[in-house]
Amino acid sequence: MLSRSARAVLDAALRKYRPGRVDFIPVGGITQLKPALRLMTAYRVVIQEVTGSEVLTSYTRWLECVQVKEGPEPEVCVAFSPRFERIWLESRKRLPEYMAQKPANTGLRSQYALRLYSWAKQHVKAGTTSISLENLRKVLGLESIKDVEGNVIQEPPLPIWANFRQRALDTAITEISRKTDLKMSVKSLERSKHRRVTSVTFAIKRQKVPNDD
Repeated sequence: MLSRSARAVLDAALRKYRPGRVDFIPVGGITQLKPALRLMTAYRVVIQEVTGSEVLTSYTRWLECVQVKEGPEPEVCVAFSPRFERIWLESRKRLPEYMAQKPANTGLRSQYALRLYSWAKQHVKAGTTSISLENLRKVLGLESIKDVEGNVIQEPPLPIWANFRQRALDTAITEISRKTDLKMSVKSLERSKHRRVTSVTFAIKRQKVPNDD
């Protein structure tokens, strides 16, 4: 959901980030100042962790601080919060793979669309593919949260199928089909004898990336 310029700054910083590093990391010239400031002020990171029987949600910024080294050729440097070192190291591993999917999903804004697009890219060759509702919830980040013993300590968001489909699934499918190189639709639903949806079959095919207008 970051802009291209903000992602470029983040990628440059994460590539140089090392465990325990608390000093400033150079990310480029003065043109990087504006996207770096956006990473510090306009975007936030939501980190959800399970500790024992509690679910902890932390809200933080991508960057702790931005510094400009003045001179004939000013240099922009950034620093990460050491409190979330594990998150930065994980992001460093995942961001290059995410950016490799560009420019196809550049316009995606919904977190559900971003997640579903990444999953659909892995299955586009098949044309149609089925997934259980439980696994689809995991793909979209809408699963229940369990402790280390497997006990549910937080029920999943949007537990009712109609709400799940309207507010998450259909929104993601529409955005993907309008803005990326994939066209998706729900081909069929599988239901239990109690009429509960248990799995979803998608039709996925490649298309020319639609124009922004």
